[in-house]
Amino acid sequence: MAVRRVVVVGASAAGLKCACRLARIAPSWQVTVVEERPLFSYAACGLPYVLSGDVDDPDALRRTADGTLRDEAYFAHVKGVEIRSGWRAIAIDLEGKRLRLAGRDGGEDTLSWDELVLATGARPRRLPFQGDHPRVGAFHTFEDLQRLRRGLERGEIGRVGVIGAGPVGCELAEAFRALWGAEVTLLEQGPWPLPGLVDREVGAVVAAALEAGGVRLVCEAAVTAIDPSNESVRVMWGGGEVDVDVAVVAVGVEPATELAAAAGAMLAAGGAIGVDERMATSLPGVWAVGDCIAVPHAVLPTPVFLPLGSLANRQGRVAANVIAGRADRLPPVAGAMAIKVFDCHLAATGITAAQAGRHGVPAASVWVTAHDRAHYWPEADEIALALVYDPTTRRVLGVQGVGSAEAIKRVDVATQVIARGGTIDELAQVEHAYAPPYAPALDPLAVAAFAAQNQEEGLPARSPLAPLEGVTLLDVRHQWEREERPANGGHALAVPLGELRGEVEALPVNAGLVVCERGARAAEAVRMLAVAGRRAAYLGGGLRWRQLLRWGRP
Repeated sequence: MAVRRVVVVGASAAGLKCACRLARIAPSWQVTVVEERPLFSYAACGLPYVLSGDVDDPDALRRTADGTLRDEAYFAHVKGVEIRSGWRAIAIDLEGKRLRLAGRDGGEDTLSWDELVLATGARPRRLPFQGDHPRVGAFHTFEDLQRLRRGLERGEIGRVGVIGAGPVGCELAEAFRALWGAEVTLLEQGPWPLPGLVDREVGAVVAAALEAGGVRLVCEAAVTAIDPSNESVRVMWGGGEVDVDVAVVAVGVEPATELAAAAGAMLAAGGAIGVDERMATSLPGVWAVGDCIAVPHAVLPTPVFLPLGSLANRQGRVAANVIAGRADRLPPVAGAMAIKVFDCHLAATGITAAQAGRHGVPAASVWVTAHDRAHYWPEADEIALALVYDPTTRRVLGVQGVGSAEAIKRVDVATQVIARGGTIDELAQVEHAYAPPYAPALDPLAVAAFAAQNQEEGLPARSPLAPLEGVTLLDVRHQWEREERPANGGHALAVPLGELRGEVEALPVNAGLVVCERGARAAEAVRMLAVAGRRAAYLGGGLRWRQLLRWGRP
């Protein structure tokens, strides 16, 4: 293989994955990585967990699994990659195939390349009125972590305002509250936390977990002003304000594409760099990977900006393989994500019903609450799943899971179905490993697929958050269940499922809404009622889903 010079701009996950893979499969090539920051190659997704104390040593984020620090010497001696830290790429000369650099000391330099890889990442979004002040900032870098941790350790931070209840905002709310005991106000302009990731049924559970952890959550609170002083920060939104010691703006990130745009690269919707499935940009010899690009989506018709570490690593490997002459590609992605909020575990993949509506995609939803293991297993816990699908094609559009950590496993499986364009019928046939300590015989994901099939056969599910007051309720639970958790203040018509066949003729034609603990018995009752000519729907996810809205409380 002829010697070639590859220059990578950016020493985070995607850029370093590409560089190290190239050095491994094309060892005679010269691979150089340009990085502006003095600290690089750290696991940015772990930063909130250092702040929370789950990870004791900040440098653990910069070490390999065997404890080796990932610094310039490590990459040079172990990986065969030269890291030029402290240099910023300022211009691309396409004709001469040179990259202009600016150093921290004011000097300049150039690097010649045969192939150029842009891994310039993303930067935190700023609010339009956000100024520069020591008490107001983002949480994106190692330096951000160090700044906040110093203030917490010195007792200078006791009140925190977090603006944005996305993944980072929710993780920070836990970190400030759980370890440091700070008073945390979490502000979200949407109607529930994680609005870009989950629908309102799952979002309501996350809200309950945040509030149970002692976080003050305010939704539909679009921040209108941030007023810092030497002593505090006043954060204002329509209808309210709060005084805090620091304000952290966590309203997402935007792709850093100035270098690519100045060179004439095609940008996708949203401003990210457009690439094909091989990670090639529109510029000859220039590739792009990581948080600066838009990727094809498995459900949506146009590429999307998904700044995820899991995808960044895959993109870096694909680019390296292709540059080295191997056949590789990045298939459409579903965007699977997982988040921990105190003791609440959540994951989602695909799109939400709300997103489907915004993109004009037909969508229906079903909800199930089920045990993550055999119900008789001593450590069995509950998970709640929301399944979004297209009723016209039966294609699975998205799955959201919340509850125990085992919800993540179900979303991982659903991701593979969504990425391949699978239907609810195919999801129902996915084979799962079964043993009582690990899973029930019918996996909750399969149960959700069955619920979607049933709904298409005429067994409609209602949202777990549907109002029960003023609705004719038919409660098919056992008497002890009704006594323990009355439905609608105990005013529901009580007919246990085992007695329903004998009582069905006495029920009105419109039997109303059927409820049980988790939804399965209520769905069975709706089928019985339909055979007898009675109309009814059932409460998706059952009353146990509503119990999750009291997270951690009896």
